[in-house]
Amino acid sequence: MAYSKEFLTDLYKNLLYTRLSEEKLVAIYKEGRVPGHIHSGVGQEATHVGSLFTRKEGDYFKFAHRVVSISHVLGVSFNNIYAEILGRQDGNSRGGGGVNHIADFSKGVLGMSGTLGCDMAFAVGAAYKLKMEGKDNIVYCYYGDGTSNRGPVHEAMNWASAWKLPVLFILDNNQWAISTCIYESTAVENPGADRAPAYGIPAKVVDGSDVLAVYEAAKELSEYVRAGNGPALLESKTYRWRGHFEGDQCKYRDPAITEKWQKKRNCVKKMENYMLENNVITEDEIKSMYGGIDAELDAAVHFAEASPKATAEDLFKNILA
Repeated sequence: MAYSKEFLTDLYKNLLYTRLSEEKLVAIYKEGRVPGHIHSGVGQEATHVGSLFTRKEGDYFKFAHRVVSISHVLGVSFNNIYAEILGRQDGNSRGGGGVNHIADFSKGVLGMSGTLGCDMAFAVGAAYKLKMEGKDNIVYCYYGDGTSNRGPVHEAMNWASAWKLPVLFILDNNQWAISTCIYESTAVENPGADRAPAYGIPAKVVDGSDVLAVYEAAKELSEYVRAGNGPALLESKTYRWRGHFEGDQCKYRDPAITEKWQKKRNCVKKMENYMLENNVITEDEIKSMYGGIDAELDAAVHFAEASPKATAEDLFKNILA
């Protein structure tokens, strides 16, 4: 597939934005500046960025608890994202959602539930809305390999297929569900793609460290869904570089495997090498991009920390009974 310089540069810049933001979250968490916890998505950015580059205006997005910086690709500002993560009133949920509940309906970001998998039905419900409206928009529904073994996931997939609803399920298979390797808990090699045929859902498996491969697979499947054929599934093979949460020492897995992924299957470095080899970008331009993004992220953290903290009274706002 041929790409323009503008497309490749935009894709790479968004990939880099997401990586540096995920790293920034780890850094400020270590400094004690983040209340609660974070689930780092460092190393898994290509799955999200590559697939989101097939989106169009009016689509919906149901993200998961890892790679929370990804909403920025859709236009959610880092000021809002960091303010929410730091529990501040300038966050998009006024600090009440925190790191696991970034949401912005104006951008199509539906948010997520506190229990993994249960929110899959929300994504399918949004797809039902789109179908009733007769639009060619779709829902991008992200979930993980551990989540794939939960009952609500299969209920949602069955519903989507039976009613031919416009959902692109995207399984970010990082091979670990907290401390359990997916291949010790699941009987099939590809927990998304191998199960999809049971629901009559077409699926593809892709290298999640290759953002262009993700884009191409997502483009094919998203076009299939937009054409009114019903749901499709993309399984992206990645690896969880860090612990389930920051502070997890990962005593349960071989650090040599993690190191191999970090050195040989780094999606950002792979894209940089591709662009350099094809004379799309220079080393100086890459260096300048790193510096500019890092300064922007520092400014977003400063904005968030200057924002008023969420109050006890805020807990009782937006509660429906």
